[in-house]
Amino acid sequence: MIWMLISSLVAALAGLGIYIYFLSRGQFDDDEDIKYQLFREDDPDDRKP
Repeated sequence: MIWMLISSLVAALAGLGIYIYFLSRGQFDDDEDIKYQLFREDDPDDRKP
C-alpha cells in the first residue's frame, strides 16, 4: 500500500518537473499560433501556378 503512494507521488513530481522544464524553455508561449500556421506561407516563391 505504501509503495503505491510513493510511486504516485514520484510520478506526479516527475510530471510537474517535465512541465516546469518545458515551461521554462518557452514551449507554451504562444498556444494560439498553431491554428494560424496553416494560413501562412513560408516562401512566396514556392507557390504553385
